[in-house]
Amino acid sequence: MRKPIALRIFALLLLYCAVFVVLVLVQFTKRGNFTQRIGPMVISGQYRQLEEGEDAAANPGEYLLSGGASVYFGGLEFILKTRDNDDSFTLVNAGGEQEKTLPEGMVLSEDTAKFLLPGGSGLSFTAGRAGGIPEIQIDGDFAEGFSGLEIPFRPQRSARIRETSDGRLNIYHDGFNYSFSRSVRGEGKGLLSLKAGSSLVSYRAIPEKKSFSPEDYIVEQARSPQAFNDALAKWRDQSFSLWARLVSTRNDEDTVIAYVGEAARRGSYKAAVAAASAALLSGGQRSYESSVYLGGMDTGLRSFTAAEREKIGRLSRLINEKSLEFLNERHVFEFFAVRGLINFIDDGAALIRSIDPASLSPDLIPAIFEGFEDLRQWRPYGDNPFERLLDQACYVLSEGVCRDEDRVLVFRGGNADLEFNLRLGEALRLWAEGSGHDEWAALGRSILLSVFSLGDSTGSVPQTLTLSDAGTFSEAPGARPGAARLYRIFGSGEYRPRATAIGSGVNGIWAWTAASVVSAAQDNNVLDISVSFPMGETHYMMIRGVRPFAKIQLYNIDYRTDIQFERYDSSGWVYSAQEQILVLKMKHRVAVEHIRIFY
Repeated sequence: MRKPIALRIFALLLLYCAVFVVLVLVQFTKRGNFTQRIGPMVISGQYRQLEEGEDAAANPGEYLLSGGASVYFGGLEFILKTRDNDDSFTLVNAGGEQEKTLPEGMVLSEDTAKFLLPGGSGLSFTAGRAGGIPEIQIDGDFAEGFSGLEIPFRPQRSARIRETSDGRLNIYHDGFNYSFSRSVRGEGKGLLSLKAGSSLVSYRAIPEKKSFSPEDYIVEQARSPQAFNDALAKWRDQSFSLWARLVSTRNDEDTVIAYVGEAARRGSYKAAVAAASAALLSGGQRSYESSVYLGGMDTGLRSFTAAEREKIGRLSRLINEKSLEFLNERHVFEFFAVRGLINFIDDGAALIRSIDPASLSPDLIPAIFEGFEDLRQWRPYGDNPFERLLDQACYVLSEGVCRDEDRVLVFRGGNADLEFNLRLGEALRLWAEGSGHDEWAALGRSILLSVFSLGDSTGSVPQTLTLSDAGTFSEAPGARPGAARLYRIFGSGEYRPRATAIGSGVNGIWAWTAASVVSAAQDNNVLDISVSFPMGETHYMMIRGVRPFAKIQLYNIDYRTDIQFERYDSSGWVYSAQEQILVLKMKHRVAVEHIRIFY
C-alpha cells in the first residue's frame, strides 16, 4: 500500500536536514576538508583530526591542519603544500638551506589568515582594498634560525599570465589585471620568495588608468613661452617690490642675492648693494655666494675653497660607493664639467648606464632631464647615457601629476614638495623646449607657475602640499620658503652668482662670478679674459685654475696686487698661489672689461 504523500515529503525533508548537518559537521568540526572565504580571498585545505587525548586549539579561530593548504586570489593559487618535485612550500634556514614544510595550524580573523609553521615561524595573508582596489598582503614572521620562505604559485584555469617587458608578471582574471609589488620568478609555475627583514609583498589589481596626456594638465598662462614669460615677469615684479622693503632689515643672504641680482637687470644695482643690512654685512651669516656683490673677499675666499672641497669630496664618495644619491645635486654633470672633473663625468655616466629603467625612482626624475641637457651641452658628440631613461622618466612623472583647478604639481607618496617641483618643472621645461616636445615643455611651465602662484602676501609658499581623497591640494604644517629662495632655486637672472667656465679654448679655468658673460682667449703667453657687467658698476669674482704669472693688466695698465684692494674706488686683485685662485674687484668703466694675464 502506498504511503501518504505528506509522509513521503516529511521523510525527504528529514533526509535533506541530515545531509546538511553532516556537511556542517565536516566543515566546522575540524575534521576533513574545508573552504573558507575572507573577503576576496579563498582558503582551502584539510583539518587535522585530533588524536585520542589531544586537546583542540584553545584560541578562537585557530584550527589544526593536515596536508597543507591553498590560498586563492586574483587568478592565482598559492600552494602551501609539499610535492615530489622542486615546487614545494619550503622554509629557508639561516644557512640558506631549503626545508620542505607544511603549515601545522591556521588562525583566522576578519581579514587575515595566518598559517603557523614548524619552529614558531608564521605566514600571513591579509585581504583588503587600497583605494577601492582589491589586494592581498603576504608577510612572513620568522623564528630564530630561519631566514626565508619559498611559496610556489600557479594560475587558475580562468587566468592568463604573461611577463611584461620590465620582467614583472601580469595576471589577467575576471576582467582585472593583477601584479605583485616586486618581481617574482616564473611564468607557468611561479615562486614567491620572502626574506626576513623585507618580507612584505602585495598582490593587487591594477586600476585601469586613462592614458596620460600632458595637454590635460597645462594651465592657460603656460601654453606658450611668451605667456609664461609674461606671468614670470609679473611674479618677479611683485617679488622685487617685496625684497626692496625687506632687504635693509633682513639678515638673510637669499633676499640680498635675489634683490641685488634682479636690480642689476633693472638698472638699480648700486642702490640695491647699498641697501644690504648692516647686520648681514658685519655678521657671520653670509657666504662666498653674496661676496660677488658685497665683497668681503678674504672671508669669501676661505668659505669658497672649503665649500668646494666638501662638495667634491662628498660627490666623489657617493660615486665611489656607486650611490645614485650624487644625482640629488642640481646639475651635477654641469658642476663636474665646469671644474674640468672629467673622471667624475665618466664614472658618473657609468653609474647612469647601470640604472634599470623599470626601477627608476620619482626622486631621480629631475636629475634625468638635467643630466641629459648638461651632457648634450658639454659632450654634444658623445654617447648620452640619460637618453634611454627619458621615456621612462616621463612615464614615472605622469603617474604623480595631479591637478587642482589652475594648479598642477607632482606628488610623491601623497605629498608635493614645492622645492622638488620647482627643480622638476625647470628641468622638464629646458629638456622639452630643447627637444621639441611642446606639450611636455608646457607642462614644465605649468608646474613652475603653480609653485609661484602659491605665494602669500609675504612671498612665501608652503614647503609641502598634501592630496586629499577628493583630489584637492592642502597645505601641510611646516616651514614656508620665501620668494627669494624660489628665485635662487629657479636659477633666475643673468646676474646671479654662479660657477661658469671661462671658455672652451682655455681648459681648467673657471670663475665664481655674477657677470653675465665671461670668456677668454689665449695668445702665446697672454690670457685675455673678457667680463660683461653693467657699465659704472662694481662686482667681485674669483677665477680658479690660474697658474702663477708674471703680471696682470686692467684697463690696459699694469696693476700690482694689494691686499687692501677692496678699500679703493677702483679695481684690484690678490692671488692665492696655493689654491691657484685670482680674486678680483672689477669696476666697469665700460660694459666689457678685460683682464690680461701675462705668463
